[in-house]
Amino acid sequence: MSRRITRREFIKYGAAVLGSATLVNGALYSLLSQGTGIARAADEAFRTPIQFAPFMQARRIAPADDQEFRTPIRFTPFTQALPIPPVKQPGASFTHRCALPAVSGLSAPKFYTVQMKKATAEIIPGHPETVIWGYDGLYPGPMFRVNHNEPAIVRFVNGLTVNTIVHNHGGHNSSESDGSDSVFPSQVIPPNESRDFCYGNIAPINPATHQQEISDFASTQWYHDHMMDLTGQNVYMGLAGFYLLKDELEKGLIDGGTLPADSFDIPLVVQDRVFDQNAQLVFKPAGDEFNGWLGDVFVVNGKAQPYFNVQRRKYRFRILNGSNARWYELQLSSGQFLQIGNDSWLLPFAIPRTSIRLALAERADVIIDFRNAPNEVFLNNILEQKEGATPEGVTKPGTPLLKFIVSGSAVSNDVGVVSGTTLRPHTPIRPEEIVRTRRFVFAEDHHWVINDREFDPRRNDATPKSNTAERWILKNDGGDWSHPIHSHLEAHQIQKINGRAPPVYNSFKKDTTPLGPDDEAEVFIKFRTFTGRYVFHCHNLEHEDHAMMAAFEVVP
Repeated sequence: MSRRITRREFIKYGAAVLGSATLVNGALYSLLSQGTGIARAADEAFRTPIQFAPFMQARRIAPADDQEFRTPIRFTPFTQALPIPPVKQPGASFTHRCALPAVSGLSAPKFYTVQMKKATAEIIPGHPETVIWGYDGLYPGPMFRVNHNEPAIVRFVNGLTVNTIVHNHGGHNSSESDGSDSVFPSQVIPPNESRDFCYGNIAPINPATHQQEISDFASTQWYHDHMMDLTGQNVYMGLAGFYLLKDELEKGLIDGGTLPADSFDIPLVVQDRVFDQNAQLVFKPAGDEFNGWLGDVFVVNGKAQPYFNVQRRKYRFRILNGSNARWYELQLSSGQFLQIGNDSWLLPFAIPRTSIRLALAERADVIIDFRNAPNEVFLNNILEQKEGATPEGVTKPGTPLLKFIVSGSAVSNDVGVVSGTTLRPHTPIRPEEIVRTRRFVFAEDHHWVINDREFDPRRNDATPKSNTAERWILKNDGGDWSHPIHSHLEAHQIQKINGRAPPVYNSFKKDTTPLGPDDEAEVFIKFRTFTGRYVFHCHNLEHEDHAMMAAFEVVP
């Protein structure tokens, strides 16, 4: 294991090594903090100094130079109701500037307009004045519910004072609409301008049959800002939302009584945030990009430790780790999860889980059965993390993030999903399909590097051929840091973690693979439907902003 640079070493030696780049980054964050609603601390190493009323244990979060800071606001958890993001409704058609995928069976597109703008929100109870940046002014943004083969053309209008670009995370889309400024800079949305993104809502195309691979059709995606150097800040300020898809297979599971209907299908984005004495968000990681920005207030769907009223029945929860740097391990105070999906895709069958660990950007689609639950059930985070670099061990009972208030009599004739229930078939990538093996080592050398090279958006670090499959070896050689690796365009299938088969719930499709210190993952990935340039990167947002990224181009 390579030795980790300490915070003091980085601060002491970093400026000499990085030269003007460090000063530019520092000036950038300072400038963006002024007049944008991001509170700044006078101290370079500021952290939220909060003390929580009941249920909260004293926790040492991201200490800086041996000094501990916390959000200076007291509040009582579980006094705000969990908000459910509103479903985004289509509007009038418009002349768009992007191309739909060239596949058969597409219906007429639906058109959406989303305004990115500054607003205020009550994240901490009793403090409605917190400034956020939201899609349609909401935190989190509105929820898309779209159907298979029904394209969505979304016009994003930037009413903010910073550049933005929108990535549909887990989406199978053209390079133009993928949302990465590094490889498609013309899609950057400057202030007071707009860009159109075309989401075909299709499954990848099988090159042999020219038909869509329905086994690979997605279910739970999310959209978020992806502006290089600013992703951490823009997402932290609120630019994220759910993008949920449904095809005939999933509709059949719902209509047939196997999975809950939409009214009992609840998205949950879990995040951590830091606030100053005026309840304004604090974000200033310029001197700590080798770790990542941690908060000490836990927020679910934009509310600090909310509650949610549930009936005595089975609910579906699509849980997203939307934090910048914090990992979670989730556990219920009573009962267990039944996992039905992983990242963007339904699993082949339902799998019981006593706890679920989520790295940055990972999702877990779960069923929680409240029929025989006590009147109160808590969703707890049992994972200790003191620095953004990596989580530590499990601690119980942990910190409650969300309180379920259970009432009424058990619902009869509830949905039928149980352990082992068949969901979406899985088509494995076979070893004989592999045409090439590539190795990518994620490390630090005063900068974040992949294969000892800093990111260059003009360089292709891989050029896979369309309609072929490759083996990628993803190796973490970054000392004590953890790196969740996200690949754009396609799912990948984990074959091995540190030479062993992955757990069953990680054995199918993933778009983000977590690498702990010195971990190595072997994944298979198949490139279909689209050619063009894409990226893969660490999804610790401070690592991503400091260029732990590589570009690849799918060629004909």
